[in-house]
Amino acid sequence: MGGTYQVRIELSFASGHRLLEHKGKCVFPHGHTYTAEIWVASQVLSDLGFVVDFTELKEKLGGWIEDNWDHSFLVSSADEEMLGALRAVRGSRVFVFPDENPSAEVMARVLHQRARDLCGVEPLKVRVWESPTQYAEFHGVDPGGSRLGR
Repeated sequence: MGGTYQVRIELSFASGHRLLEHKGKCVFPHGHTYTAEIWVASQVLSDLGFVVDFTELKEKLGGWIEDNWDHSFLVSSADEEMLGALRAVRGSRVFVFPDENPSAEVMARVLHQRARDLCGVEPLKVRVWESPTQYAEFHGVDPGGSRLGR
């Protein structure tokens, strides 16, 4: 029987960030309640009838988000002013993106990589909602089959 199965998990978390050199309000420190969606697809199922075990995917990726992004300030390593200010606040949680703004696009790519590294799956796509009306997606493989990303 032909066809492809797809599964999706959804994870929510709250983080602050700012985008260096942005021409609008995002240059200022602010926060979002993010929603991340991770899709995994396969043409075959495991012996249990799964594309991937939802529980394992949610525990591993959700745990990583909880440890690194939830209630943290996401900051570029180039944002020395913000890094200095946050490090001066006892108890602050900071996640540093090496030489990149913590945009929804970059966050989607990082979550795609985390899913691969932590769960051993190649997500079809990862979507990060920054608000109820806007999101960014990262697809790890282009339609021709070559790897995308950095």
